[in-house]
Amino acid sequence: MATQAKHPFEALSVERSLRFIARDATNSTAALLYWLGADKPSMDASFAEATQRFAPLMQVVFAEERPGAFVNRCAVREAHQSGTATRLIFLDESWLDVWDDSHCSDICNLYPCRRQSCCARKFNLPWM
Repeated sequence: MATQAKHPFEALSVERSLRFIARDATNSTAALLYWLGADKPSMDASFAEATQRFAPLMQVVFAEERPGAFVNRCAVREAHQSGTATRLIFLDESWLDVWDDSHCSDICNLYPCRRQSCCARKFNLPWM
């Protein structure tokens, strides 16, 4: 008897799927690519090209007020909100704490762009 996935993305392969992209702190033009199931990120020479290559991505800001990241929505299993922070739980059970004021007016729509989308209320995850 076949079993049904808990949500639409659970059937995706965890191996070599992107979790999120962040800027490299030592080289602002480079990107760090965080993969599902990997302990350490890989590096890409161009942050702009990496975000284009993996588009569409969801723009988020880290809870600790560090620069933000661009998250692959398909890699997120669930989101737990707590005040102004939300913990994104990925398919590999890793997590990322991000800031969320439920309006996102200061981090979204600064520049019109089809490659990114606002985190918006409840992060617009299809199963929420």
